[in-house]
Amino acid sequence: MNISMLYPYITQKFAHFNLNEEEMYELSKILTFKKFHRKEILFFDGERVNTIALIVEGSAYSSILDVDGVVRITSFHYPSSLLEIVFNYEDYLQNMPSQKIYRAYEDVLLLLLDIAAVKRLYEKFPRFYQLELMIMEPNFVIALKNVRILQAKTATDKIKLLKDYFPQIFQIFPYSYIASYLGIHRNTFKKVMTSI
Repeated sequence: MNISMLYPYITQKFAHFNLNEEEMYELSKILTFKKFHRKEILFFDGERVNTIALIVEGSAYSSILDVDGVVRITSFHYPSSLLEIVFNYEDYLQNMPSQKIYRAYEDVLLLLLDIAAVKRLYEKFPRFYQLELMIMEPNFVIALKNVRILQAKTATDKIKLLKDYFPQIFQIFPYSYIASYLGIHRNTFKKVMTSI
């Protein structure tokens, strides 16, 4: 996607925000598209969280290395859903380096928004503060759904809730990733999947 496609994409993605020409122009100066290849790292652990990304094409996931040295999947991301925003909100709010690695599951195109650049525009365009909030709001919704999923008492309940909330995850990502995310052993996951 090139710069000539940026305006139509912004207009479509933020249609309900009704950006005027001057706001569109200023926003287009701080947004960038970046393509990553399959398995490439999008954001490293230990980095400061200073970018919000929207997935335009492809899919990605985040993971952490737990205390036992096991990689655990912590989130999934793909376009046109609550999960299209790639952003480590937790570490951003705590003003600490990211504890997660974000990686492309397949080739992915991201629209990157530098948070500091948006904040510099607040004085001239106070509405951009609403834009930041609007982008971050889905993180709260996802957090609430994740709490409900991960607090479910049985593996079957966890899988059913995840399927209800985010059915596309089961079409995009391998079952081993989903089992890791849910904290369920792969064999248990496969057994439950054959029974539901």
